[in-house]
Amino acid sequence: MTTPQNGLLFHFTHIENLPSIIANGRRADSAVQTADALKVEVGEDRIKKARRSRPVPIPPGGVVADYVPFYFAARSPMLYTIHCGNVASYQGGQDPIVYLVSEISTVVDGGCTAVFTDRNAYYPYATFDADARRAYDEVDWPLMRASMWNNTGNEPDRMERRMAEMLVHDAVPFSLVVEIAARSEAMLAQVNDLLASVEHRPALAVRTNWYF
Repeated sequence: MTTPQNGLLFHFTHIENLPSIIANGRRADSAVQTADALKVEVGEDRIKKARRSRPVPIPPGGVVADYVPFYFAARSPMLYTIHCGNVASYQGGQDPIVYLVSEISTVVDGGCTAVFTDRNAYYPYATFDADARRAYDEVDWPLMRASMWNNTGNEPDRMERRMAEMLVHDAVPFSLVVEIAARSEAMLAQVNDLLASVEHRPALAVRTNWYF
């Protein structure tokens, strides 16, 4: 199952980015780019560039890159693109990628400002909602739980909607990460080593079914 319960949030990143995230939280892409703090970028350059100019039409405004993006499910179309080797700027595969897992109420109760979308915020026709808690009712959770998210004749936008996002403004403190998941025991052991002297200890898990 790609999301074991409604309300979970999934952000994946390369394990080499984890030390910075542990120390400083996961900062928005605009801040990370300015500080040159992202060691390994796994996203598509053209999409990242578009998100730096795509306006967020509701408060607190700014552009999509001013927010930390989370999906509502693992095993996303973006991860499949990585799996297929179709990200020209990143050819490292899935193995070094880890999931940072949080939860809608954890993020909101933790003092973060968040909005959510009905599909990938990259699309200019995506709709935005400023009430993050409303995602519990508005997100298509059966689609998020589905192992297959291909478009169909009846639902030609399933892939876009599977990439609906919770966008957290500015940064997410590491203390709001409730789990870190990896594809293998070996990678999880590396995560455990990075957490050796860290006060906040999220749950750790191998989640092979969150990968392709």
